[in-house]
Amino acid sequence: MNLARTPKLPSAAVLARLQLAFLLALAACAGGCAHVPPYAREDLTRPGMESESEAEEERFRSHVYDAREGAAGGHGSTGGGCGCN
Repeated sequence: MNLARTPKLPSAAVLARLQLAFLLALAACAGGCAHVPPYAREDLTRPGMESESEAEEERFRSHVYDAREGAAGGHGSTGGGCGCN
């Protein structure tokens, strides 16, 4: 009794389909890449992507900056440098 089985290799047709599927997926991913010139980048930005437009995010960044610097940065809060305030 021979218990060792040799694995079946995929046929040439199956390999060709897999290769075609891979190439199609690669083409679909590469189609999304485009070079945007610097003067056109401003037109593509969305207001929601700017952290300055969100007051809560700006307040958090201000707190982290104050705690890291150990002094008030003109944001209205004081800091000790340890981040415990």
